[in-house]
Amino acid sequence: MDGPVTLCGPDGLPAGKRQFTAADGLRLTVGVPPGRRLAYARLLLAAADGSVQTIQPALQSDAGDKTLDGNAAVTLHWATADWGEERAVVGLTVIADNPQPRNGLRARLFSRGNWLPVMPLDTLPTGSRQGFPPQSASRLSVETLVEGKVGDTATGVLIPGALALRQLSIHLSQQPCGLTVAVDDDAPFFTLDGPLPITPIEVGGLARALNRYRSDHPQATSLPLQIRCAGNQAFVVSTFEAGLEALPPSPTPPIPPPGPADTPRPGEQPWLPEGQGCTALARLCDSHHAAAVVLPPIESGTLSSIALRLRPLGQPTRGQLCIHLASGALPQEKPLLSMDFELLADEPSTAASAWLTARIPAPQTLAGTWWLVCRVREGAVLWYADPDRPPRVTDSRYQTADGPWLPLDGPGEAPWLQLRVGVLEVAPATT
Repeated sequence: MDGPVTLCGPDGLPAGKRQFTAADGLRLTVGVPPGRRLAYARLLLAAADGSVQTIQPALQSDAGDKTLDGNAAVTLHWATADWGEERAVVGLTVIADNPQPRNGLRARLFSRGNWLPVMPLDTLPTGSRQGFPPQSASRLSVETLVEGKVGDTATGVLIPGALALRQLSIHLSQQPCGLTVAVDDDAPFFTLDGPLPITPIEVGGLARALNRYRSDHPQATSLPLQIRCAGNQAFVVSTFEAGLEALPPSPTPPIPPPGPADTPRPGEQPWLPEGQGCTALARLCDSHHAAAVVLPPIESGTLSSIALRLRPLGQPTRGQLCIHLASGALPQEKPLLSMDFELLADEPSTAASAWLTARIPAPQTLAGTWWLVCRVREGAVLWYADPDRPPRVTDSRYQTADGPWLPLDGPGEAPWLQLRVGVLEVAPATT
């Protein structure tokens, strides 16, 4: 029995419920038996710590390089701060010196090569901490805003203007940012936009990515999983579970038939009298023509084999014998039983008629009227007719393309297509 699929850390120990950092890349391994594929794989990751760190970074501004830590005020129009790596920004605190009745700032965050507004609002007031959902960024840009005036009248609208600031603090969560997951050194198949939340999230596409690697390394027992983050903030492997695809069933040798398919079963008895042999008339069966014999129920016993007197007109000849139950005056569309046949012959000019015998795979009970239909897919055969129809034969028909089933027009007053029917457990046929 195969063991469970495991996820282990770099030390070879199970990775579940453990904390890791991945700034330099973290290599986990998924243990899978050789040659086996994963039916499913579920990996949930979460930030290990949601606490907040407050920093007062050095600012570049139109007033020079400054650090606003609550001491001396600095009058400026704009400022930028760079803390060197993607971090989860969750708030800003900006304190103005002797603030006007209305002032604020417009903030932008720099993330992965793009300047983005702080969501949900990029215009923030001064004087208290302003919090917002965690957003991944490595730089901050602010533009100071003051209340505009028309003459000596305040408009209530904030416009860019110089503002004396005493403090600018940035609040950063300990959530990892820029998390990617890849198999070995391939391109990441999973990339997280924004900080990793405290609530576990699932790594999508894991089973598909591991199975792709398995296709190239069928005998590997450890599938490498590479996780990277922007900084040294820790994350935890909350859940890992996986299962293997079921093994294909062991091939079973086919059950040999009880005897040759082209001979009657031992103990069969004829259900129809013998025909007159090869006559001068026959019905053509090829890809556009079919022929059939209509027969009544078999009162006692079971159908075991059938045989048709045929002459092939080419080599090879391939076709199908079908038994249909009757539906009124026509055969049901879906056959009860189908049997393929193939005839090999010399040149048509030297080919002779012969009985094509087909043993029914399992003896059939036929309690209603039934049709035996001969159709040819490749080549052509002649199915010989007899002028004296036995009492047990209801009718013989032929069909052109998908047209109606028509009765035979000869030979004799009651023609039929020569047929042998072998049954089990029935009294011998009488003429």
